[in-house]
Amino acid sequence: MRIGIAPNPAKERAHAHAEEAIAVLCAAGCETLRIEGLYEEGPARRRALEKISACDVLVAVGGDGTVICAAKLVAELNKPLLGINAGKLGFTTDVEPEDIPLLSQLAKYRWREEHRMMLQVVLESEGESRGFLALNDAVVSGELAKIVEYRMAFGQNAGYLYRADGFIVATPTGSTAYSLSAGGPVVEPTLDCMVYTPICPHSLFNRSVAFAPDTLLAVDIPRNRGKLVLTVDGAKPIELKEGDRLTFTKAKKYVRFIKLTNRNFYDILNQKLLDN
Repeated sequence: MRIGIAPNPAKERAHAHAEEAIAVLCAAGCETLRIEGLYEEGPARRRALEKISACDVLVAVGGDGTVICAAKLVAELNKPLLGINAGKLGFTTDVEPEDIPLLSQLAKYRWREEHRMMLQVVLESEGESRGFLALNDAVVSGELAKIVEYRMAFGQNAGYLYRADGFIVATPTGSTAYSLSAGGPVVEPTLDCMVYTPICPHSLFNRSVAFAPDTLLAVDIPRNRGKLVLTVDGAKPIELKEGDRLTFTKAKKYVRFIKLTNRNFYDILNQKLLDN
């Protein structure tokens, strides 16, 4: 078995954890391949993906942002992903540093897989269309202390006008991130649904709504007093303009997360939220 190891160089402990993982995997009889440049843009990433395409498994070493970045890339290659936590919370990582010896199980193909859905986000602006994948969430927000107006349609309805500081459309994986902080529900990550959560809604009745995976959410951006931006999985914000349209649907591809430990989602949720 050939396993790619992709530590995030921005994480202080990632290199040491990656070296430990390589030692465990080599001792178990696996071939390891160090992946550089995966978390960069441009040619370095393309070279990294070429190396990953020749691997059976990718191990990403870093925090949640590291794993989210790697997950969306390896989903396109249909490769399973294992995350080693070298960050703080580590909601998307299965292996903590003390669990690294468990990586020897990969040599025997002894693991479980969790398939996680992603969002397909499409921005139509001035006759052009841009697509984005989100494993956690897509957020539309405005300038500080400015209420945002937007019209959202669910499926085939004509749409409703909302007023809030913005809104979040999250996957089940992302339900424990910004959506949770904004009052959204906790959703088991292996479910398929989309969670819409308004941010500080200017209404007594606006609440989070969970939609079936075949739902299409469409948002038309009207004129607003301040600047609006779209942020997908915490990446660089994209400014929205009057007349733009956003659509949110379930992506066609899933992320294949490897599970080596016996921790269930609720154990992890309680541990991470109570300890931090």
